[in-house]
Amino acid sequence: MPDVPPPPDATPPRSPDRLLDLSALRRAELAERPYRWAEIPDTLCDGPAAGETARRLEAEFPTRGFHLTERTGHGAEKTYRTRNLLLITQGRPVADSRHALTPLWRRLVDELAAPEYRAAVAEATGRRLDHCAVEARAVRYGPGYWIAPHTDRADKVVTQLWYFNSQWPAHWCGTLRILGSCAPDDVTTEVAPHRGSSVLLVRSADSWHSVTPVSADARQDRRTLLLHFIDPTADTGAGHQEAPPDDRTLDDARRPGATGGGTGPGPARD
Repeated sequence: MPDVPPPPDATPPRSPDRLLDLSALRRAELAERPYRWAEIPDTLCDGPAAGETARRLEAEFPTRGFHLTERTGHGAEKTYRTRNLLLITQGRPVADSRHALTPLWRRLVDELAAPEYRAAVAEATGRRLDHCAVEARAVRYGPGYWIAPHTDRADKVVTQLWYFNSQWPAHWCGTLRILGSCAPDDVTTEVAPHRGSSVLLVRSADSWHSVTPVSADARQDRRTLLLHFIDPTADTGAGHQEAPPDDRTLDDARRPGATGGGTGPGPARD
């Protein structure tokens, strides 16, 4: 069933001047194995109360305008099923999506598109990002939704994810798996989508990861903010072909039937 946001307060609490804690991001210590990545527990500034910004962003997580994106079947390089709302493309906020966002979420999107955020990620990762374009989207995973083991395309230089679920018991599955190889059970670390936490991934030829299928027992969608720094000059591979996904606008009161709960027939670099 879709999440229904609570009615807004007549006098919403004051937000901090900045939503992203860039100093926490700069201090992130990245693991070197199996590739460069980090889980960062706090990258959102607190409001008057501890954790208030993360709580409000969770409560106001977008509910409208999502599209189903899926690839299933044995002929696909990489299989997945997610629902997506594009927020930033080519470094600019998507005007058509802003009507689906609360003022707080619009502020967050604007900060992600700003040069200060780019500079903080560059400092944390040691990667040059000044020539990269930012692309971001809100993602919902319903029961049976997943992403099979894959490495990102060569043009996705750095990825950052934020999670917005205050409750996510282990039996709901839907964890991000940091993998040591393309094998789905070669798990180095599993990251549950707990509210306010974030993950940085530095793309390499070995940066295998996946999202395990969300359980049918899950009582809410797995809610993620996903951002890529895209290098327009990167060679994504001669002859690389990616079948167009099946994108369909969803009725926000409905969810497609949860099928294809496996991790798919094989890994891919995408």
